[in-house]
Amino acid sequence: MENKQKSPLLLVILAFTALSLIWGSSFILVKKSLVYYSSPQVGALRIFAAFIFFIPVFLKQRHEVKKEHWKSFLLAGLTGNLIPAILFSIAGKHLTSALSGMLNAFTPLFTLIVGILLFKQGFQWRQMVGIILGIAGCFGLIVGGEGFNIDFNYHALWVVLATFLYGFNLHIVKTKLSGLNPFTSTAGIFMAIGPLSLILLASTGFFSQAIEWWPFLAACSLGVFGSAIAMVLFNQLIKWTNAIVASSVTYIIPIVAVGWGVYDGEQVYLSQVVAMIVLLIGVYEINRSKA
Repeated sequence: MENKQKSPLLLVILAFTALSLIWGSSFILVKKSLVYYSSPQVGALRIFAAFIFFIPVFLKQRHEVKKEHWKSFLLAGLTGNLIPAILFSIAGKHLTSALSGMLNAFTPLFTLIVGILLFKQGFQWRQMVGIILGIAGCFGLIVGGEGFNIDFNYHALWVVLATFLYGFNLHIVKTKLSGLNPFTSTAGIFMAIGPLSLILLASTGFFSQAIEWWPFLAACSLGVFGSAIAMVLFNQLIKWTNAIVASSVTYIIPIVAVGWGVYDGEQVYLSQVVAMIVLLIGVYEINRSKA
């Protein structure tokens, strides 16, 4: 019995670490992909790579899928994967990867706000502290400049919109697809949007371009690791622990993203670090209320 208890703990630590590194590194991979490819191409290539990855999974478990699931697959795929992938790529043309990673931490707050406003989720007043701190931190990231100077960067709003869609997507999956095995629902989601990503790639002239291998591999890694393998790890982490523990990866992702940004020579301002800390404190307050 002792071996069984020790083994999952080690696996939980490894999965948590891998998930933090994969998702935290996705922003620098977006940046490296954009060296050669356009924003729509990077977003579409990311989804198409994940689509290819999940084909064998879907073929094995397609018997679980019913006709009524496809509408939810499509909506979840658009709000949680395809559109955010394009939005992060658009933002990546104008933002540092470190700032995109920091802003991504806004997702749990939008999950709560969307749940309260649109999905009749319960609300505790002490969660308001987390919401206020989170919004203040997000605003600080958007306007923060060198030496705490105000420098409004409207391109950051693309990331904010993506995190809103992430928050909306989580409730769609929870309310419409919770009856399915997580692997089946994730595979089904990518089966629904994979053809759309292929159409988008074709419409942007991707297939008439020469392949630039490093940007191409960076974009494909976003799909295979950031969208596919990471979702498998996240679902497994929830199974081994719970959603609160799994969502704690939110605190590590910005740190990894900032580390990659600094390594790549990006400018990270003290005001942004302070704003990120305030945002993460807000996320912590919300998660503590849930717990």
